[in-house]
Amino acid sequence: MRSYHNPDTFFKKMKKKPELQAVLNSIAEYSDQDIDSLVGSHFPQWIKDQLKKLNKRGGKTSDEIAQEIAAKMIAASQK
Repeated sequence: MRSYHNPDTFFKKMKKKPELQAVLNSIAEYSDQDIDSLVGSHFPQWIKDQLKKLNKRGGKTSDEIAQEIAAKMIAASQK
């Protein structure tokens, strides 16, 4: 079983087929059930698991999330 802790790194490093790229481009529109229903050789269970992790973060990269947190911290410190 493959274990990837960071979907950002995982999806950046892998060569993506058009079917997978299409899902990545619109990941926020997918529910976990939608991801589970993806079929084909491009969507083995371990890929679906990574898509779900990414989806739980709203498709945002870890860098984007870190920037949002930093902005909130700065705003809170200026009040």
